[in-house]
Amino acid sequence: MSNGDLFYICGIVLAVSAVVVTFLGLRVKGFPGRLGPLVVLWFVVFIAGSATFSVLHSQDEEEHHEQEVGLPHATEEAEEEAADVEADH
Repeated sequence: MSNGDLFYICGIVLAVSAVVVTFLGLRVKGFPGRLGPLVVLWFVVFIAGSATFSVLHSQDEEEHHEQEVGLPHATEEAEEEAADVEADH
């Protein structure tokens, strides 16, 4: 799985969890009660995961973009060198 996929999975889990916890908090008296630390841990894990994978995904995208930008530039340089060689002959 790529970093981008893991970022989106963590984000979706966070969004769904927020809706579920909100629903439970509005409907169940005494929620979260003893489950409070577990709920906090759940959110901390997925917030840290989404932050980590977003940074890793952005680094992957930056490397990919540099490769795309570098390829046309290298092609232009090669064409210029070829033109110089032909002009010399």
